Amino acid sequence: MVTQLNNFGAVVNAKGEMELRFNEFLFELVRQVNQNAPLTGTGSPEGAVKAEPPRIYFDTSAAAGSNLYVKKTGADNTGWQLV
Repeated sequence: MVTQLNNFGAVVNAKGEMELRFNEFLFELVRQVNQNAPLTGTGSPEGAVKAEPPRIYFDTSAAAGSNLYVKKTGADNTGWQLV
């Protein structure tokens, strides 16, 4: 069992309970991963999917080579570019 991370401190206390600081770290890590996770859907995101750059979108109904988009500009539903 991991009980300490470098420069972070205790992961669990003597009772085997997760330390609050480590719990907060994990919560923030999960929030960041979820916030930046690729988006998926069917069809082009242009005019349909609102996001902020740099976000990735996979069109699950498109053929290989025409299914990956990157949000380049704006915070609305435009500014997606096919990669």
